[in-house]
Amino acid sequence: MLYHFTWNSHFLIQNHLKAWKSKFIEKNWDFNFLHIKNLLDHNKNFLIESLTATSFFSEKKFIIIDIDLDTKDAKNTDLLEFIIKNAWNIPDENIVVLNSLKPDKRSKSYKEINKLAELKEFNTQSESDIENIILNKYNWKIDNQAASLLVKYKWWDILKVISEIDKLLITCNSITVNIIKESIMPELEESIFLFIDDLLQKNITWALSKMKIILNDTNVYAFYNNLLANLRTNFYIFQWKKNWLSTQEITNQLKLWNRWFLVTKRNKVSEQEFTEFYLHLIKIDKKMKSWKLTGTDDSDFLLELHKAFLLLSK
Repeated sequence: MLYHFTWNSHFLIQNHLKAWKSKFIEKNWDFNFLHIKNLLDHNKNFLIESLTATSFFSEKKFIIIDIDLDTKDAKNTDLLEFIIKNAWNIPDENIVVLNSLKPDKRSKSYKEINKLAELKEFNTQSESDIENIILNKYNWKIDNQAASLLVKYKWWDILKVISEIDKLLITCNSITVNIIKESIMPELEESIFLFIDDLLQKNITWALSKMKIILNDTNVYAFYNNLLANLRTNFYIFQWKKNWLSTQEITNQLKLWNRWFLVTKRNKVSEQEFTEFYLHLIKIDKKMKSWKLTGTDDSDFLLELHKAFLLLSK
């Protein structure tokens, strides 16, 4: 029996695998369980033996194989093709789960595996999906607003959210918004995200205030590079919306997943204003690399950034 566990929620996949493993070991002992975490650590002889040989001491075997469907590594691709080719030889009493995270659904391997395996997708499509998982897991230990804020702070990474909650519950009986604000620092990505949101809503004063806080822990060049990387996403959204691409098409092209709402979000900054601002920021990088800034200190670079942000205040 061949299964394919996949898509974007590592947490949900691991929880499901953990439940299957516990149930299997309870009935069939742990020596009939095998987890191959890296294909490259094994050869074809080991794989064919693991996949097709039955257990002498139990009715069933359970094998989990973590796979990377998007890698360009030739050996990894060869081993994947070997597994696909021999999938027909897996006896019914052997339970084999191929586990892949966020694969490209257009890839040849993805399509071939799903012709042979029973597909089980584990998705968190939106922020509310992650919040619901957290609220169900922790019941009354964290309130709705605190869960929502923590998910944002940890950039929709559910494993980081759970880690922070577990640490807080050592000293707190329940978690509120104030506890999150006082105890948890947002990820740099989330801080940048909130900063960009203020820019796009023309809340320049608030944006500059947030930037000051970010720069307490991050140097201005790291901030600038991260900012450009995130703004590039907004740039493509503006351009593709102008060309009438659908929300789904843009989401898929940019691999936004649970950030799909960026496509439909209403901003006070127009497409033309944003484009001029974005191109101005890129020019700062060119000026710095060609030694055309007014000075060479961080303060000079920061001054150029301030000038760019003020373009959006008009």
